[in-house]
Amino acid sequence: MLTQLKTPGAFIEEVSKFPPSVAQVETAIPVFIGLTEKATRKVDGDLLESLVRITSLLEYETLFGGANKETLELKDDAVNGLTLVTPDTKFLMPYAMQMYFANGGGPCYIISIGDFEDTSDSSALKSRIETCLEAVSREDEITLLVFPDATKTLNEGDFYGMYQIALDQANELKDRFVIIDTYKGNSTELTQLIEEGPSNNTISNLRDSIPGDKYGAAYFPHVKTILNYAYDETAAITHTGTGYNYSAEETLLNNLIAEINADTAGDDLEENRTALLAIFETINETYDFPFDLTPYIDATTSAELVAAYFNNVIDAGGFSSDNLGALSGQKLEDLKGTTVYNEIQALINADPVVLPPSAAMAGVYAKVDSTRGVWKAPANVGLNYVVGPTEKVNNTQQDGLNVDVNAGKSINVIRTFTGKGTLVWGARTLDGNSNEWRYISVRRFFNMVEESVKKASERFVFDSNDANTWIKVKGMIENFLNTQWRAGALAGATPEDAYFVSVGLDETMSAQDILEGRMIVEIGMAAVRPAEFIILRFSHKLQES
Repeated sequence: MLTQLKTPGAFIEEVSKFPPSVAQVETAIPVFIGLTEKATRKVDGDLLESLVRITSLLEYETLFGGANKETLELKDDAVNGLTLVTPDTKFLMPYAMQMYFANGGGPCYIISIGDFEDTSDSSALKSRIETCLEAVSREDEITLLVFPDATKTLNEGDFYGMYQIALDQANELKDRFVIIDTYKGNSTELTQLIEEGPSNNTISNLRDSIPGDKYGAAYFPHVKTILNYAYDETAAITHTGTGYNYSAEETLLNNLIAEINADTAGDDLEENRTALLAIFETINETYDFPFDLTPYIDATTSAELVAAYFNNVIDAGGFSSDNLGALSGQKLEDLKGTTVYNEIQALINADPVVLPPSAAMAGVYAKVDSTRGVWKAPANVGLNYVVGPTEKVNNTQQDGLNVDVNAGKSINVIRTFTGKGTLVWGARTLDGNSNEWRYISVRRFFNMVEESVKKASERFVFDSNDANTWIKVKGMIENFLNTQWRAGALAGATPEDAYFVSVGLDETMSAQDILEGRMIVEIGMAAVRPAEFIILRFSHKLQES
């Protein structure tokens, strides 16, 4: 109503006729935290440890640079000829961003914790990540937490400690979700990763190190991509010949000979014998020489005999003290136009970048949310830019990954299927034994509804706590849930079957609640759940005519 009128004239009064409404919040806005080539908008390093929103790969490369230029390392193989040594790089962020956008990703946030020149150890980097997560907690738009290069930059203890901190934040804020990688994902024996046992057991380590949590989901294994490592064409090539470089063993042996000469009383005989055996076996196993070690191991008191045996091994194997190949010291740019340059390029193209799947999965979440809805499980979806997983997991092996009977810490598997490509074949959270929060889609749908309704309800704070306000709030929420039901997010033939909203005196509140300023609204939703197991039952039918 207008204030009291005192001056003659015409006045305008606008009357609101539409009820308040709930606006749906974003569901797939990830933050990527890791090392980048640079972090510069205007002044060098001005974006370090800062939360930066981007919308495209081009914008990322403009602000944070591209991939690290690796030094080319070649090796001669007696069987395969010239081979490429895959770089053990820890700078995975640029490749991860390519995977994110290729798989449907959109707007996201980047936090650079350092550049490629950073030599900080695992503990220091984890400390920076913790600091950055504090900044992330203050940004309301973020809904996914991703650490694409942590498998390379952190040791295993810090790696899982970082995820615990991220999960704690998700539980506290209740509006975000953590996509978790396994620390290892390219073993030679899958059973080593699944069965309980030694410390190199990736799955057991994850389950032992991270609590069962409805706000996180883990994926295994890592994926081989169509991306190739970037190389510095101006750097000198390292080329190892077919001979074995024994210089390290020679140094150890010379030190051992000195100890043998000094040990005239033979007090350290057993210790010297063990050290000698280790040196010789390193050489013998490398080239599979069937030498009899017994006479030499038993005569460790003779330094001359030890040295003679070592020289015999070197002569028999044709080993070299420098072991340099023909291309060592040359630059790739100087080889352009030659046959060997084309051969090297073919080797580079055949060597895929291997990445943990979290960045690609963030893109899948975004794509599924935009095309189907956040209530659709991000599974049975093909991965773009992926040649295949590093491990081929079969049904029997997935049994122990998908269902954890002890703690419910399910691991979602990425698998290849003939004629279908590489698919995400799991949709469970780390709370897989819970009937309420077993599925990723259910948890993330509730996140969306809770956050959307919370924001819309803030306009009623300090309004009169009476029936007029209650009916507005109830109608607003019911209209929003009706929209979700019509879109397919809620199960039920009628709205009454799909959801309910209750608010009112003696319904959700007592008179004491009203006196204490509380307005309590109860909301129930029958969220749709994925058909994880489709069972087709067949039987014989008796002939009737």
